[in-house]
Amino acid sequence: MKIMVSACLAGENCKYNGGSNRNRKVLQLMEENEVITVCPEQMGGLPTPRVPSEIRNGVVTAKDGRVVDAEFRAGAAKCLEIAMRGQPDLIVLQSRSPSCGVKQRYDGTFSGTLVDGTGVTAQLLMENGFRVIDVEDLAEVYRDVQIRKLHHSVRIRKLLPEETYLLKDFLYEAIFIPEGMEPPDRTIVERPELRLYYDDFGSGRADHCLVAEAAGHVVGAVWTRIMNDYGHVDDETPSFAISLLPEYRGQGIGTGLMKEMLSLLKDHGYRQASLAVQKANYAVRMYRSVGFEITDENEEEYIMVCRI
Repeated sequence: MKIMVSACLAGENCKYNGGSNRNRKVLQLMEENEVITVCPEQMGGLPTPRVPSEIRNGVVTAKDGRVVDAEFRAGAAKCLEIAMRGQPDLIVLQSRSPSCGVKQRYDGTFSGTLVDGTGVTAQLLMENGFRVIDVEDLAEVYRDVQIRKLHHSVRIRKLLPEETYLLKDFLYEAIFIPEGMEPPDRTIVERPELRLYYDDFGSGRADHCLVAEAAGHVVGAVWTRIMNDYGHVDDETPSFAISLLPEYRGQGIGTGLMKEMLSLLKDHGYRQASLAVQKANYAVRMYRSVGFEITDENEEEYIMVCRI
């Protein structure tokens, strides 16, 4: 991924007061991606340090009254030239700057008052179709980048016979723990009503398991059996169990596992699959997204079925 950033965010001392706006997330992106740094104000011929400027009535004006609009727009044009040559996938700019502000800028009174609007460089880049964001929105973008990288490194494969011992661990991870509650002891998975999820796995006709593997380690699993569990519908419908290690949740891996398993079950001639989920569990949304529908419920749980 190629990213253009305001140079001050990368730690360069080009801010109006001679300092920088060094940003940890930007530095992380610089380690992991190709980065182009720009300072439109310096590129427009202004010195560092320099008198602070704001946009007043559409014209960039320094605090001492000098009009510096031409320098700001010259720098913006040079940034556009660099962007046109480099074609960055993303441009991250400093907040509230008369050059780089994306969502807001100061109102020209030098009183610290903010107004909605963009700096001259940000505006020019956006008008030419570049994806430009405020650095304060970078956390969400950074997460998206990390998720894309993670998805490239995650492999979904069948569980190996010698790995069936992992099902106990992932069964424990599948236990929903309401907010504020202490997690149960790991020995809970030895209870008879839970052992049926893994005892003699592989011996039943609907025993299928897929795992998600990252960097050589299994980080998630989805498996099915026809069993008299909480989500049992009938003796022809496999029941689902799924879980991921906590640090891999909320990143789309579970959805990928579910879709792959539904496809596998369809290939084996099954017409539907079922599961039980506590009503407060955030995973309900994910189950719905892959096609599960609520068919029954009790005080605490939904019974959900997906026709395949």
